[in-house]
Amino acid sequence: MPLPRLADLSSDLLEDFRLDAADQFPRCEQLLIELEHAPRDGERLRELFRLVHTLKGNLGYIDLNALMPLPQAMEDVLDALRSGRLAFDSLLGDILLLTLDHLQALIGQALGGPDARLSQMQFEHLCQALQALAVTPAERQTEARRTLLQQIDPSTRLQAPPALAESPTEALLARHGIAADPDLQFFAALTQAAEQRSHYWRGRNLRLLDLALSINAQGGQVERPEQLAAAVCLHDLGMAFLPLELLHKQADLSRDERRLVHGHPRLASELLKRMPDWAPAMEIILQHQEHADGSGYPKGLRETEIAPGALILNIVDTFDARTHERAHQTLSKRPLLRAILEINNLAGQQFSAHWVDVFNRTLQQRPNLAHD
Repeated sequence: MPLPRLADLSSDLLEDFRLDAADQFPRCEQLLIELEHAPRDGERLRELFRLVHTLKGNLGYIDLNALMPLPQAMEDVLDALRSGRLAFDSLLGDILLLTLDHLQALIGQALGGPDARLSQMQFEHLCQALQALAVTPAERQTEARRTLLQQIDPSTRLQAPPALAESPTEALLARHGIAADPDLQFFAALTQAAEQRSHYWRGRNLRLLDLALSINAQGGQVERPEQLAAAVCLHDLGMAFLPLELLHKQADLSRDERRLVHGHPRLASELLKRMPDWAPAMEIILQHQEHADGSGYPKGLRETEIAPGALILNIVDTFDARTHERAHQTLSKRPLLRAILEINNLAGQQFSAHWVDVFNRTLQQRPNLAHD
């Protein structure tokens, strides 16, 4: 790559640049290695961004403007990491390390060292690829990173990721525009395991997810779909830890047994306390047994105090209980029409009248949601 020679610049200025670069490049490399062990460390990301930004500015001071697009492209990626649009992983760490290595070699060439390996065309392609990577959707990031890493360093040998069949839950979430997320996949796996605890629960999560997400969409997406999906998956997880004889009891529950059942939202909410990104889902779970008229539990909240997702989930959960067998229901499986009428008769009491109306419109448009 043709670069200007810097013999005409002040020797003091060049020496200052060399000294700064001698500190900046190793520190950048160290931060990238540390980020592999702490990928969400905001302070390390901020320091790395500042160093790359300073490197870019210093290139301008010594008239190496031709190299500035490369650290600028790195800034684009780092900015996406800082804002949470991208997540750091070892693939991205390797890409940025190799990019730093190329930048250092190009600077060395300009300072009178050996020619760098990167041609002008390769330099431009690398800048463009990094900028594209910064805006690539999350679901395509792994493929894009693997491709770019292979292009930067053809000697790299990457193991092909295992081809995993898409689960029914992942397919359903995709239909609702929810991108694949490791946390959601984990929540769905927990629910799938919990469903094996009782034959009354088989297939329930998919029914609840489809109906809840459809009602939310019909109502204008007032709840973030991924948060509502997480809440649906986990809201009854605590029930799986109750004794089987209680889960399958045919008679009415005693006061102590009702107390145990009423405590089930706390388990999932306690788990999500350790995952702050899912705070809205935690709130939905804690409130999904609250009633619009204040007669629910655990806090007796009224409709205006309850999260929209919890109001939706209360309707969906009850509707599914009325249309599918549950051992502790006196009338364990009601006809579909009767179940819909029951939901409507409780509008303004147990359920939000607004969300009952949205529920009705959703079933009118998608009657298949009322069936298995």
